[in-house]
Amino acid sequence: MSIERVKFDPENASDREAWLRERTNFINASEMAIVCGEGAWGSRAELYAEKKGLRASQIDNKTLRRGRWGESSVFDALREERPEWTIIRAKLHLRDRDRRIAATPDGFASVFDRPGPGIVQAKVISRSIYREKWLDDPSGDILGSATAPAHYRIQVMTEMMLSGCLWGVLAVLINGEHTWELALLDIDHDAELERAIEDNVAAFYRDHLDPGIMPDFEPQRDERLIKALYPKDNGKMIDLRGDNRVLVCVEDLVQKKVGMKNLKTEIDTLETEIQAKLGSNTFGLLADGRCLSWKHHRRKAHTVKASEYRMLRVLAQAPEIDQ
Repeated sequence: MSIERVKFDPENASDREAWLRERTNFINASEMAIVCGEGAWGSRAELYAEKKGLRASQIDNKTLRRGRWGESSVFDALREERPEWTIIRAKLHLRDRDRRIAATPDGFASVFDRPGPGIVQAKVISRSIYREKWLDDPSGDILGSATAPAHYRIQVMTEMMLSGCLWGVLAVLINGEHTWELALLDIDHDAELERAIEDNVAAFYRDHLDPGIMPDFEPQRDERLIKALYPKDNGKMIDLRGDNRVLVCVEDLVQKKVGMKNLKTEIDTLETEIQAKLGSNTFGLLADGRCLSWKHHRRKAHTVKASEYRMLRVLAQAPEIDQ
């Protein structure tokens, strides 16, 4: 098994463009959790669509920019907190063309009491999210015992597989309103997890990417993908009479919309009764200490841009159309 170690400078535009092109040919470490069924975002169908060029890759958004901008700060904090470590930024794209796996480690560290260099994966996490999703005791100290989420463990393990490193660390800069703290979470080599990564990525290529079969959609995650894949209707009709699941969905949808309408009526009635109690008064003090407010607001004039979209409706009967 031969691993390509391709140097690139992420701050160099041409290097970055070449790296982005190459990423589409592999399942990358940051995508591996999706393939393993542990993705915190994205779906298998979305990943398939990106690899097949059916939709553009998510190469930039506010969350990715925060991580990219904060990466240097993570390494600055790590050097300050662990001056005895030898730390370097990686600037490498590791490619295994046989297994079609790739990784872009953030850095490497050498520590006197650990076997060889290890992976450093930098993360910038808000204090509230770290407390809720990382800390073993969310009510405890922010630097107390913590467990890395599965998708980050899988990312680091993939980077360890391709680099040959026997250990890794998640260097997490916890971003608070007034303070930043650095948490270090060790990721030890896990042979069982490594086998699971290999098996899942092989199955994803075998069952989906190679034969060109899109994975099933995940409705809770694939709203944007479905709208991007099918932006316009074609005027034709598909026969769904043999699909029992879609009938269940339609019945649930109709009932939910009726429920929403009834709920809105109840809300409007309650608001009207409360408004009558306030009359021309701006505020109303309640017995439990809370206060009502019914203030006058003025909305500035504005122009809404023209837009196109598809509207889903349930019709009482099928329309006459030309097939």
